[in-house]
Amino acid sequence: MLSFLSLAKQPSLAHNITSLALGKFDGMHSAHQVLFEKLGDKGAILCIESNQGELLPQKYRAFYAKCPIFSLPLEYVRSKSDKEFVEFLLEILPNLKCLVVGYDFRFGKERHYYTFDLQKRFQGEVVVVEEVFYKKLSVHSGLIKELLINGNLKQANKLLGRPYEIRGGIVRGQGIGAKELVATINLQNDGFLLPKEGVYAGFVQLGAQSVESPKYPAVIFIGNRLSTDKSFAIEGHLLGMKLEVQQKEAGFFLVKYLRENKHFEHLSELKEQIGRDIERAYKALKCENRESQKNAESAGGTNEGFQSRIASSKGINNG
Repeated sequence: MLSFLSLAKQPSLAHNITSLALGKFDGMHSAHQVLFEKLGDKGAILCIESNQGELLPQKYRAFYAKCPIFSLPLEYVRSKSDKEFVEFLLEILPNLKCLVVGYDFRFGKERHYYTFDLQKRFQGEVVVVEEVFYKKLSVHSGLIKELLINGNLKQANKLLGRPYEIRGGIVRGQGIGAKELVATINLQNDGFLLPKEGVYAGFVQLGAQSVESPKYPAVIFIGNRLSTDKSFAIEGHLLGMKLEVQQKEAGFFLVKYLRENKHFEHLSELKEQIGRDIERAYKALKCENRESQKNAESAGGTNEGFQSRIASSKGINNG
């Protein structure tokens, strides 16, 4: 994601932007997408960053946007008046004709200014998008975070509009998985909000964010390994297949919360439980046992629909 301030040195790009969506946009969730739909062909997105508990870290947001997306640290605008804020935007984007904001957008010193202040100061059009609901629940990043932390993954995914994702580099595990338990792909979290500890059914995508790359059915563990070395881990076991992992990064997509993290006295007990977790994951993901490789590409469609809408607008186990 490019810095908004860098547009001052890219006049051709800056002059081409005529509409701008303003907000934090740390989740790129279903309500954010409603705002983005209001942008025209020459639209852009400005993420005003506070860097607090992000659902989707900055570097991964462009994947879910159909137009250019920029970031700006909150400090640059935190103390500005409504007049100064609008002047700042126009200094960077001289041809700006339309601003798109959510109904609860606040800005300036001590968040003193509201959408009507923006409408008063900006001479162009200000589109204020009304509150977005899912079954009487207001779609907000704060609520999605709360749902994830409390283990209500199903509801969180509905509000997001896609399965919750954690991405990062593939790292070496503790070395006993493939030998005594099951082989896993181990992930180093790259700044994503961590959901409730426990075991999940989900999908693993090897490599960078991609619409085309398959997502393999998996059982995923997030938490401290209470039965072994007590260290924190994010691990994914691919269902019914063994792959030689060549990629350096991966994404874990969480579909269903299966159980809480537990301590087992013996590794044999843990292995038996993992077997039960695997069977539950097969059922939760609706893929046949021992046939998951054949189903991997179609199963990856859990968020393919969301991604394909964006794309159309844009033109292994290592123990």
